[in-house]
Amino acid sequence: MDEDFDIDRLAAPAQDVFDSVRAKLRFQSDVFWARASIGKEALDLWLDTYQTSGTFRKRGIVELELP
Repeated sequence: MDEDFDIDRLAAPAQDVFDSVRAKLRFQSDVFWARASIGKEALDLWLDTYQTSGTFRKRGIVELELP
């Protein structure tokens, strides 16, 4: 997300996506998000880590873009 992203400006239902516990309960999914300032290297490491299962198989990642 951009540096100026503010969860509080989202509609209440959309805020569930940015709270890992609520996202797990509501969507049965693990949700990880980051600000752009973490940099490409850190983001690439995150993507590689979180798309690899415990048995080292690749699994899907969904990218959401907010309007």
